[in-house]
Amino acid sequence: MFVVIQKLKRRKANPYGTCKELIVDSYTFTIGEVTKTKYTWRHSFERFERPKMDAYKIMVHHSYRENGQVKKKQWTICTMSYYTLLEFWPGDCLNSKLLEVKLQEMGISESELWDMVYEKLDPIIERIKKEFQSTPEYKAKQEQEKILSQYHKAKKEFEELYGDNTYDFCYDVFGTLRNREYLITLVDAQEEREKKSSYYSSNQSNHSGSYSNNDYSNYDYSDFFKNFSGSYQGSNQSNYSEDDKKVLKKVYRVLSKNFHPDITKDDGEAMKLINKLKEGWGI
Repeated sequence: MFVVIQKLKRRKANPYGTCKELIVDSYTFTIGEVTKTKYTWRHSFERFERPKMDAYKIMVHHSYRENGQVKKKQWTICTMSYYTLLEFWPGDCLNSKLLEVKLQEMGISESELWDMVYEKLDPIIERIKKEFQSTPEYKAKQEQEKILSQYHKAKKEFEELYGDNTYDFCYDVFGTLRNREYLITLVDAQEEREKKSSYYSSNQSNHSGSYSNNDYSNYDYSDFFKNFSGSYQGSNQSNYSEDDKKVLKKVYRVLSKNFHPDITKDDGEAMKLINKLKEGWGI
C-alpha cells in the first residue's frame, strides 16, 4: 500500500488571496451629551491575485494477488489546490464519515494514513512555501500580522494602566494618536488615582506607626474618663501647648478607634464623651 499524489490543473483561479491592506475605520456615537469616536480596523476589499492553477490529488494505491492474478485498489483521499496546501491540512478537505469507511476498506488507522500521505506531501508543501515567500502577497500578509500583533500588545498594556475599552478611543491600529484630548483626560485621571493611592498608603502607614509605637491601645481608660470628663465639659478653652496637642491627638485616635459605637455596639455614650474631651483639649 502506498500513496500517490497526482498533479492536476484547476479550471478556475483561486479568488481568495490575502487582502492587500489594513484600513483604519471608525464610528462615532453619543451617550447623553458626550460624543465619542472609536477607531477600528478592517481588511481592504481588494485581494491579491493567485495565478497558480496547480492542484494535487491525494490517492492510496494497493496491489495484491488473488487467484494468481495481480489486482489493484485505489482510494481518493482528497484534492487540494496549490494555495490550499499553504493554509489547510488534508483533513479539512474531506468528509470524516467517508474517511472512516475508506480506512476500514484499507484496513489501516488514520495515523497510519497520514504518515504515508505526509511522507509524499511534505516535500511538495516545502517547495510551495518557498515559492510563496517570494511573492508580494506573502510580504503583505507578514506585514499585516506584525501590525496586528503590535496593536494587540500596545492595547493590552495601555488598558492595563488606563482601563478597559480605552485604547481604541485614542489610537488607531497603526498606533497613530487620533484623540489627544481624550488621552490627556485618561492620563490626568490616572495621575489623580496614583496620588490618592499614595496619600492613603502614606496616611495608613503613619497611623499604623503611631499606634504601634505607643502603649495607648492597652491603656485602661475608665479612670481617665472619670478624672477628665467633668473638667472640660462645656468648655472650649484649652491650655495645652502644641506639643501636648500632638500627644492628645494620638490619644484621641486610639480612643475613638476603641470606643466607636460600631466597635463597642453600645449607645454611643462613650464616643460622645470622647468628642467632648476633644473639644476641651482644643484639637
